Amino acid sequence: MTTSPSFADLTTIGVGGRIARFEQPTSRVGIIEAVEDADGKGVPLCVIGGGSNMLVADADFDGIVVRDARQEIVVLDEAAPVEGGDTTVHISADAGTNWDDLVAFSIQIGLEGIEGLSGIPGTVGASVVQNIGAYGQEVATSVFAVEVWDRESKVVRTLSSEDMGFGYRTSALKRSMYASAGNVAGQRNPFFPTPRYVVLSVSFALRHSDTGVVAFDQLARALRVDIG
Repeated sequence: MTTSPSFADLTTIGVGGRIARFEQPTSRVGIIEAVEDADGKGVPLCVIGGGSNMLVADADFDGIVVRDARQEIVVLDEAAPVEGGDTTVHISADAGTNWDDLVAFSIQIGLEGIEGLSGIPGTVGASVVQNIGAYGQEVATSVFAVEVWDRESKVVRTLSSEDMGFGYRTSALKRSMYASAGNVAGQRNPFFPTPRYVVLSVSFALRHSDTGVVAFDQLARALRVDIG
């Protein structure tokens, strides 16, 4: 019999109680089925990414923890620059993709837009829930669309950047875990501790460029360049 890991095994801070059941699906259908299984049984569901933004109690978690094992990145447009035309390129990544792997991939093929977010731990799916940011960039500025599983309506939806309601280190997804707009931990809704919308994949609109744009004074000084 396989023993489920504890949250201490899955989080970067290394604390947290034992988990009743742990699932790591390798397909899109598998992710949806795991979420539906938890919701159908009425047990707590916790969908995690890299475990880098979690401080978990030592008490046992009597529910299902799901971690997306998919890591595919796809270029949706022509990767080569279009002469005299739009330099935008759309790429899509599974929610389980390591965030820094996506940044490295985009830089490798000459795309600009998320390079300032290199080094942030976690996954692509978690990046849009938290609206990660650093050095004058936020993921919100490059998100084109987010494919999610709607746990209430039980359908796959595609949310635009506007639908995501991004704010400073927050989004409509993050806010959907709580009963009030204030994100008060004691005011939870039935979806807690996972949003109503579970991220399946994210597509980004990036741009061809030989260089990135430095928009943060401290970073500009470190690189000895001018802002912009």
